[in-house]
Amino acid sequence: MDADRPSGVWLGPLLMCVASLFFSCLDTGTKYLTAGYPVTQIVWVRYMAQALAVFLIFQPRMGRSLFHAHRYGIQLFRGLCLCCGSVMVINGLARLPLAETTAIVFMAPVIMTLLSGLVLKEKARRLDWVAVACGFAGVLIIARPGGGLLTWAILFPIGSAVCNACYQLVTRASRSSEHPATSNLYTGLIGALVLAPWGIADWAPMAWTDLTLVIGLGTVAALGHLIMTHALLHAPATTLGPYGYTQIFWATLLGWLAFSNVPDAMTWLGMLIIATGGLLLSSGPLLRHGAAAWRRHVHRGP
Repeated sequence: MDADRPSGVWLGPLLMCVASLFFSCLDTGTKYLTAGYPVTQIVWVRYMAQALAVFLIFQPRMGRSLFHAHRYGIQLFRGLCLCCGSVMVINGLARLPLAETTAIVFMAPVIMTLLSGLVLKEKARRLDWVAVACGFAGVLIIARPGGGLLTWAILFPIGSAVCNACYQLVTRASRSSEHPATSNLYTGLIGALVLAPWGIADWAPMAWTDLTLVIGLGTVAALGHLIMTHALLHAPATTLGPYGYTQIFWATLLGWLAFSNVPDAMTWLGMLIIATGGLLLSSGPLLRHGAAAWRRHVHRGP
């Protein structure tokens, strides 16, 4: 891993922040398109564009190995999880503000903590349960009665968070060593194939500018995942976790610029609490690593 290089100190976090910006741009463009086109159509074309972008970028130098996966069943499950998550989050974006939807989707690490105990029988620490409590408290504050978001539509971003958590969980359980481009390609292909019947049935003629935009969003999605993968080559996931939460900042900024949506004080509080829960999950491994390093230093002496 390149984290031992001097550039790893700043390059990994920088790439993670850029990836988060790409994902926020993806959500912003998608929310814009949902005002005039069916959700399944948008997601279908986006997944096709994502698969095509990965193929054009990597096939010339990877050849047939681009299609070689060690565990096709895992690729299928991952693709289905992300496809369901995409459909749900886009339905949420069509009905809820961008920043609030993004914040709720970021409950995924908290939900994964719960599922890890149930599925993988991993023992949660006290700090993990505090993080779980923060996540649920944040969502309750954002969707508070009278806040305008306590509707059935809030189930979409929550469902997307569950799908993302399942995706992360199966990735951790399988510990597969697939090439990132291969996983990205199969994600696009599986999403495009699964959504094809609905995408064709719901098809509405698109202006060439909107068609160009949705194809561009697929490319942005592919690049965002690839940038995030390269970030992980320069720094461990536990270090990069907090920087992923910059997506909430980007979503708030873009929601204000594109849709004039400005979260109120209570919503800011809920978003902050959700981010705090995620940071607690990320900080646990870092604190343990720091404590172990300190013990080794003490034992060696001055």
